[in-house]
Amino acid sequence: MADFRPGSSIQITKRDDRSLYMFFAQHLIRLFRTQLIKQGPSFPPGSPSLDVHKSAKKHCEVQERKVDDIYIYDLTAKKPAPDRESPKTRQRKRIYYFAGGGWEAPCSPEHWMLCTELARRIPNTTLSIVSYPLAPNSPAPVSFPQLMRLYHTLLEQSEQADETVILGGDSSGGNIILCLALAVLQENPQARCPTALMAVSPSADLRRCNPDIQIVKKNDPILQVPFIEKSARGWRGDWPAEDPRVSPIFGDASLLARRGVQVHGVVGGYDILGPDAVIMREKCNDAGVVGEWLEWDKQIHCFPLMWAYKLPEGVAAKNWMVDVLCRC
Repeated sequence: MADFRPGSSIQITKRDDRSLYMFFAQHLIRLFRTQLIKQGPSFPPGSPSLDVHKSAKKHCEVQERKVDDIYIYDLTAKKPAPDRESPKTRQRKRIYYFAGGGWEAPCSPEHWMLCTELARRIPNTTLSIVSYPLAPNSPAPVSFPQLMRLYHTLLEQSEQADETVILGGDSSGGNIILCLALAVLQENPQARCPTALMAVSPSADLRRCNPDIQIVKKNDPILQVPFIEKSARGWRGDWPAEDPRVSPIFGDASLLARRGVQVHGVVGGYDILGPDAVIMREKCNDAGVVGEWLEWDKQIHCFPLMWAYKLPEGVAAKNWMVDVLCRC
């Protein structure tokens, strides 16, 4: 059900249904969540090289390149989905995607599968996975200036190629795209900027002080408060949690509105990071930022990634993202 609020810039599609498949999946996830969110060995400083997932190799032409010392993986569909073919004369899109993982883990198989599907389903689009430097050896004070340089380089390249640019990301990756767009425009309001952002379950406030976190935590089957507190400390390093370069909730959203940058997003009601994402969305709305959001109660952190397992809500959320991104 779409929520068209008078005077609102951001339109919200609200759902509260939950399939039996998702119900049982959430209970299974709760049983194994310690293992699911357990971080492996730390990555060395700098951008990690990634192993391309088999789904990407099957459906896409994949090119690895390095820009400003950061690895990027360009996915272009070998054969677009039949229902999404479009004339070659249409302007090309470039989606730069930042995968989540608590700022400490690289692109997972589920991320590769989602990115492959987006590349297939969105016409005339190349989806580029950005393998950004990871904490704890490359925290924000080290990584963020690198990502700012990368941002300027990529936007310049896309301008020269006459590409429409969208930044996408989930969880910690959603945090990064929001912070980057805000920081660049704070530095120079006339800087090149993307057409839109797509933030899935973004981490919006690294203070982790929202009282609603304590209310939602009993229903969240995967994320736990100690984990989100630890990962936030590891990423921000010696920067304060109130710094808008790590907590976009403190950024000036009006900068996005003035440049016409759309902010789209997905948030689940059983996600302890959800309440801060909603506050971020409302700040954007109050500033006049245009966008569309899917708000789905009883759904967990980054639930669109669950489309890879054919769970109905994951498939529906993925299709919602495709529809929105096709219209950007």
